[in-house]
Amino acid sequence: MNASEVTASASFLRQRKNRSILLVGNKAQEMLVISLLLQRFDYEVSTVNTVAQALERMRNPLPSLIITDLVLPGMNGIDLYDLLKQERRTAMIPVVFLIPLSDAASERKCLDIGAAGYLSKPVQPQELYRTVQALIESKPRMDIRIDARIPVSVDNIPINSLKSACEIDLSEHGMFLPMEKPYPKNRRINVQIQIKNQTISAVGAVLYYNPAIEGSSRQSGMGLKFVTIRPQDQELIRVFIRDRVATDIKTALAGGSVLSKKD
Repeated sequence: MNASEVTASASFLRQRKNRSILLVGNKAQEMLVISLLLQRFDYEVSTVNTVAQALERMRNPLPSLIITDLVLPGMNGIDLYDLLKQERRTAMIPVVFLIPLSDAASERKCLDIGAAGYLSKPVQPQELYRTVQALIESKPRMDIRIDARIPVSVDNIPINSLKSACEIDLSEHGMFLPMEKPYPKNRRINVQIQIKNQTISAVGAVLYYNPAIEGSSRQSGMGLKFVTIRPQDQELIRVFIRDRVATDIKTALAGGSVLSKKD
């Protein structure tokens, strides 16, 4: 993409408020796993099997992103890409291709036509998360962030206690901590997190805070970045997040009703 196309694409994404993704592919199990992962990351997902079905879907409100298999029955993913680019209404929708692992020819093909990116199969959760974040979010995150209900303390004082646990958003590099009276930006605080009967102690810097506002639906609290944390504790968080995502997907594949977002 040239500079003007990048600018136009960025403008398109800023105007789109939805978090919907269209997934195109005819391998049922593969599409189901990717769909469940995207839902786990809080995106709305629609799945179709063919190019014709994808074009039909374009008559409804447009998705913010299309992820398509390169190989499809009838017309392929490249055909879909070309058709989308021919229409002004759909030309700016980013398209990411699903390609075979270590397929250099397919990688070059995707880059040569100007695709937004590609994902090698089997798709890895972290790679999927980073790709989607980069293309949809105004402030993309690099690391998977999940909801979890775990014991959390600030300076050894438990907060927001609910059956000895606190509902937080957690990544390996930080967290969103709900508090009625959050600390101001740049404040450094000591936090303690209990995961799998182990206590993780870290120093977090407040990146932003949401004060409590009467009548507002926005949750009060603060976003923290871990500025001091032991490598083994960070690895423990990483494994916890990875296992939680994997467990949720396995549960859903086994017939679970809803993806679990809480520990």
